Amino acid sequence: MITEPLLSLLPGKLSIDRIAVDSGLVTVHARSCNLTACCPVCALPSGRIHSGYIRHVADLPLMGRIVSLSLQIRRFRCPHSGCPRRIFAERLPAAAPFRKRRTVRLAEVQRSLALGAGGEPGSRLAALLAMPVSGDTLLRLIRAVPVEPAPPARVIGIDDWAWRRGKRYGTLIVDLERDNQPIDLLPDRQAETVAA
Repeated sequence: MITEPLLSLLPGKLSIDRIAVDSGLVTVHARSCNLTACCPVCALPSGRIHSGYIRHVADLPLMGRIVSLSLQIRRFRCPHSGCPRRIFAERLPAAAPFRKRRTVRLAEVQRSLALGAGGEPGSRLAALLAMPVSGDTLLRLIRAVPVEPAPPARVIGIDDWAWRRGKRYGTLIVDLERDNQPIDLLPDRQAETVAA
């Protein structure tokens, strides 16, 4: 029997069919609790099931074991006759975003590991924590973090530097109020380039 606290551990509105436990892997077989799904093109809800398939998504570890969600995804027929999408699969953005192989919460933890440890060291640490991921994937998670736009600089510093000493020089512009944060690198040291 599946208890209520275990159901609260799952992301999104999912119901558990069964749980399979192997030596190092916990597989949770689940499905959506919703009776209908909305078409991603025309946004009309549909309850007409066409077919289904199984989608495997990695989730946070449980007691030192790797967790895999085996989600029963249903395909629906779109009710709108003019919609170009005749058949669509239900989407579970709270559990697993579209075309992603990991849950949102696992991606957040792995991104935090990547930001703290980097690519390969973060990969080794994640493997010890039962969240295996490659170093390249961790670097992709870092690159996906949105960068906040910097406020306009009030006090700037300008200095030239050598691309090749005695031959070619460039100009560096830094924000002096934000710990000498570089703003731009200019290809030469001409006054017209700096003014532009």
